[in-house]
Amino acid sequence: MLNRKILLCSLVLLLTAFSNVAFAIAPYASIVAYNELIPSTGGNNTPNVSTLGVLDIINMTPWDISIGKGPVNTPKMLNGMTTGSWNSFWLAGFNKPSNKGNFGGSFAFHSYQVALNNLNNAWVLDNKQSGFSQPILYDTIPIVFNSNSFNSTDSKTIALNFTATSTEGFDVSYNSGINNFPATALSFGDGTNNYGWQSNDTMIYSGSSWKNTTHFFTLQGLGTTANGWKPIASNLGGINTHNNGMDGSAPNTTVKGPTYLNISGLAYPNFSKVAGDGQNLDLVVIIQACGFSDMQLIFMAVPTSNDGFLKGL
Repeated sequence: MLNRKILLCSLVLLLTAFSNVAFAIAPYASIVAYNELIPSTGGNNTPNVSTLGVLDIINMTPWDISIGKGPVNTPKMLNGMTTGSWNSFWLAGFNKPSNKGNFGGSFAFHSYQVALNNLNNAWVLDNKQSGFSQPILYDTIPIVFNSNSFNSTDSKTIALNFTATSTEGFDVSYNSGINNFPATALSFGDGTNNYGWQSNDTMIYSGSSWKNTTHFFTLQGLGTTANGWKPIASNLGGINTHNNGMDGSAPNTTVKGPTYLNISGLAYPNFSKVAGDGQNLDLVVIIQACGFSDMQLIFMAVPTSNDGFLKGL
């Protein structure tokens, strides 16, 4: 996991730069999915988050999950991030599906593997964030749990937004009015809701041939139940606190950030109570980008009596 070599800056930069996308009122989890510094001519590529160009999506819960806006096979999702067509689809839970039609009437998959485009280039996603000299591209898709239809508003469902953000390097935001540090905290944070990060490894230098490619993945609570989600980054490696401008934070501020920047997650305590299944299970969602392996988006059901992910929250 990527440790604290990446510096911290204030949340002011994050919310100023991306206020039209991220909303601190809803819990979120975010990771640096991939980062590679491409130095001046003659240098070597030096990725500090290096992973394979594959995203595994795995459902280890008893609940069916819809991914995308639907219907099945349309429309294409996260255009520019994948090597081929990636359309709205269903992941079956470990159950007897309540709506077999969602799975072609018989066979159901519990996992899905997404082949990603060249990690060394910015993904040409559908939306663009202004205010920076380099393009910052992003797109978002919904994920709904325990639903029989895409984007269900049923009282027994909850939902997340999954966002990919991509850039070829950051410089100081034109909008921020803060010129001390590059505004590279555009992945929305890791779930502590009060910090951003920056690093020389993820910025560009004006007038030079240095280049960077950075990809972020983010989960954020969606809909009327959004605030039921709990950030669990503090239980996936811990949280560090930095004061008085240290490590890139704004002067006279306290900035919190995760020990590891490429693993994070959210949990929904006793989702079984919402789903009405009587199983007393929490829903846990983890995103990670481990060194030289697949990226992963994992859905897990954990007994509510086991508070390991939620301890202290």
